[in-house]
Amino acid sequence: MKKKLLNLLLITALILTACGSAENTDISPEPETAEEKETGVLPTLTPEPTEKGDGSWAIYWYLCGSDLESDYGLATNDIDEVLHVKLPNNVKIVIQTGGASEWQNNIVSAKKIERYEIIDGDLELLEKKKQASMGDSDTLKDFLSFCLKNYPAEHKMVIFWDHGGGTTTGVAMDENFDRDTLSLPEMRKAFEEAISDGLTGEAYGTDAENPLFDIIGFDACLMATVDVASIFKDKAKYMIASEENMPSLGWNYKKWLGALAENTEISPADLGKVICDSYFSACEKEDLADKITLSVTDLSKLDPLLEAYSAFGDEALVRLMNDDYFAGGFSRAAKKTENYGGNTKKSGYSDMADMGDLAKHAKELLPNSYQAVLSAIEEAVIYQVKGDYKSHANGLSCFFNYSHDKDKLKDYIKGSGTEAFNYYYTYTLTDKLDEKGYDYVANLLGDEDFRERASFDIRNLEDAKVKIEDGNTAALNIGSENASRLESVSYNLLFAVDEGETFVSLGMASTSEDVIADWKNGIFKDNFHGVWGAIDGHPVYMELESADDDYAMYQVPVRLNGEDVCLSVACDQETHEFIILGAQGEYENGVPSRDLRKLKPGDKVTPILFLVNEYAGVTEFKSDSFIVSEDTSFDETELGDGLYAITFEMTGTDGKYATSEIEFFSVEDGVMAYL
Repeated sequence: MKKKLLNLLLITALILTACGSAENTDISPEPETAEEKETGVLPTLTPEPTEKGDGSWAIYWYLCGSDLESDYGLATNDIDEVLHVKLPNNVKIVIQTGGASEWQNNIVSAKKIERYEIIDGDLELLEKKKQASMGDSDTLKDFLSFCLKNYPAEHKMVIFWDHGGGTTTGVAMDENFDRDTLSLPEMRKAFEEAISDGLTGEAYGTDAENPLFDIIGFDACLMATVDVASIFKDKAKYMIASEENMPSLGWNYKKWLGALAENTEISPADLGKVICDSYFSACEKEDLADKITLSVTDLSKLDPLLEAYSAFGDEALVRLMNDDYFAGGFSRAAKKTENYGGNTKKSGYSDMADMGDLAKHAKELLPNSYQAVLSAIEEAVIYQVKGDYKSHANGLSCFFNYSHDKDKLKDYIKGSGTEAFNYYYTYTLTDKLDEKGYDYVANLLGDEDFRERASFDIRNLEDAKVKIEDGNTAALNIGSENASRLESVSYNLLFAVDEGETFVSLGMASTSEDVIADWKNGIFKDNFHGVWGAIDGHPVYMELESADDDYAMYQVPVRLNGEDVCLSVACDQETHEFIILGAQGEYENGVPSRDLRKLKPGDKVTPILFLVNEYAGVTEFKSDSFIVSEDTSFDETELGDGLYAITFEMTGTDGKYATSEIEFFSVEDGVMAYL
C-alpha cells in the first residue's frame, strides 16, 4: 500500500507497507543552532493556556517509535493520519517522540527526545531534550509535567503508542536503550510525581472523584489488564486498551480525531466508543478483525472489581491450602479460558487470560466469588469490540502463569494489585511463601492450622506404562490421585525416519481437543485417527493455545518469506473447519511483534518442524516450501503410510513434566495398528 505523507515543512513522499519496510526520505532535519546544542530547547512558541470548562481537549501523545517506526514507518503513518484532520482551536495535540533508531521521515530526529504540537496541519517543534529512554519513569514524568503546565484543558487524554506486553512487561519498548520498557510501577511513579509536581488542589484534579485525566489510552498490545487499570483508577475516568495483540495499523486516528473535531462536546465515554468502533472497522477492512479486542473501562467502577477479584483470589488460596487437588483443577480451567498473546512455547507467553472467562470456567471450583467478579466486570467495562475468535473476551484480562516462569511471576508481583494471587502463584510454582505470605494465609484460615500441601513428584510418572486397546488406541492410566494434581495431559505425535532412530515431531495433541480424558479415574486415550493439521497438504507442527466448546486456537510455526513467524489458526468445534487468522512474529524482550498479517498469494511458506533423536536431542528443521495461492487453506490431511510413535506428556501446575513410555504404530494402506 502506498501512502503519501502530507507535505509539512520538509516532509516528502514516503512509501509505506502496512507490515513491510518503509523507505527513508534521506532528508535530515535542519542543523541545530548553537543555542539549541547548548540548551536543547528551541526558541519557539509558549502555548497559551486554555481555560477549564470551555469544552477544550489536550491530547498528550507518548510516541515511542521502536522498530515499528524504524523498520515499518508506522508511527509516521499515524502522525500522517492526524495531520489530515482539521483540528479546532480548542483541541491541542502534543507529541513526544523517541525510542526508534531511525524515523521514516525527515522531521523527527532519532538522536534526541523531541516534543511537537500539531498546529494548522503542521508539526511545530516545541522542544528538544537530551536522548533518554522512553521506557524510563523519569522520561514519562517529565513529559507529563511539561504538558500539564503548558497545555491545560477541560479534557485531558494520554495516549501510549508502541509495543505492549501486559502486566508483566508494560509498554513503550525503546530500541535505543536495550528495548527498555515502562513497567507498571514506573508508570504509576511517573503519573504520581507529575500530578504532584509543585501543583496541588482542585484545579489540578487531585480529587479522586474528579480525576485529572479523562482518558488513558493504549495503542499497544495486551494492555487491557486489571493491574494496568488499577494504576489509573484515581487518575483518570476511562481506560481504552486491548486485551489481545493488535495488528500494526492500530487505532484509526483520522476517524476518531475527526469525530472529536466535529464535536468537542462529545463525552469521554462516547469518544472511547468511537475509538473502538473505528478501530474495529479499520481492521475489518483489512480482514484482520477475527481476533482483535478493544475496550473502554470506567475506572470509577474499578474498586468493586478489585474487591471482587481479591475475594476470588482469597477463595482460591484457601482452597489451595485445604485441597491438594485444587491447583490442578484451576489450571485446567485456565487452559480453557480465552487468553491473549499466544501462550505457547513457540509463540511466547504473555500470561494474560480474560478475567471474566476465567471466572466462568472456575465457577464450580470457586462458587462463592466467581459471580461477583462477573458482575463487577460488566459494570466496569462499558464498551468493547471483539472479533469472532475472541468472542469470550470480557474487556479486562488478568494474570495466569501459563509459562510457569519465575521471572515473569516476579514481574507480575511488582505490578499486581491483588495480594492473594501473588501468594497463590508463588505457592503453586515454588511450594514456598515468605513470612508475609504465611501471615496472609493464616489470617484467611482463621482458627484452622496452616497445612502444607502434600508433596507431589511428577518424576514418579516418568515412563508410565501405556496400554494398547483394540489394536489402535493407546491408553494411559495414572490413577485419579495423580491425574488430579496435573495441569494437562497431552500426546506428542512423531513420524519415524532413518529406520526409527530419528523422529519428526508434529506437535502436541491436548486434553482439550484430541485426547479422550477421564480425569475422575485418571485414564487418557489418544484420539488419533490417521490425520493431522496441514496447509495445502503440507503437515505442520501445532501447539494448542486454548480451547472451549466453541473454538480451539492453535499456534503453528512457519517461515514466511524468510521470516520465522507463528500462524494463528482457529478450529470451529462444531463444524471442525479450520481458518488461518494470520501470521505474527515471535516475542522479543517480553513483548509480541504487533505485526499480524494475512497470508497472501505469492507468499512463500516453509513449515518449521522438529527432529527428535535419542542422542542428538531436539533440532529444528525446515520442511518443503510452497507458495500461497488464492485457494490456500488449513485442513486435516492423511499422513500416509509409515512408522509412527505416540508418547504422553503430563504437566504439573509448577510446569514440570513427565513423559510416558513410547508406543509405536504403523499405517499401511490407511490402516492404523499399534505394534
